[in-house]
Amino acid sequence: MNVQKFIAAAAVFVAAGSAFAADASVAATVAAPVAASAIASNLNLPSVTVTKSGQSRAEVKAQAVEFVKHYKTALTVQLEQSRN
Repeated sequence: MNVQKFIAAAAVFVAAGSAFAADASVAATVAAPVAASAIASNLNLPSVTVTKSGQSRAEVKAQAVEFVKHYKTALTVQLEQSRN
């Protein structure tokens, strides 16, 4: 009984969501297709640029190990400052 109620409720939500999505897409295509394409072309997405550096893999690993040896968390730094 509970499974049938859950499936019925899920079907209602899916139907309502698809009806709303259909209305929104029709309104967007009728209202301003140029504006929609302008918004889609100017999305604020982060860009990642990967460049080759002059360092070897071993040098980068050594730097990472050295960083971890001397790394202090923000909490550690705050506790040290509060003691002084």
